[in-house]
Amino acid sequence: MQDSNRRSFFKYMALLGMVTFSATPLLAKSPKKQFLYQDHPKDGKECSECLQFFPKTNECRIVEGSISPHGWCVAFSKKP
Repeated sequence: MQDSNRRSFFKYMALLGMVTFSATPLLAKSPKKQFLYQDHPKDGKECSECLQFFPKTNECRIVEGSISPHGWCVAFSKKP
């Protein structure tokens, strides 16, 4: 009987951990230097065409600070 209580406890804790992690937004951003950010395009690629870029606020999901729509970094990922 004690074994089933123990098993239930660990199942509950695992579920609690998954719910907590999935409900926590991952908002950590990194410095521009880490992503080799530059204020000009590279090979025709620029932030305005990237999935991570928010044009209304000139912000990026992963790079700190104000971002130029004409900038570029190594995390560039073209919008579909």
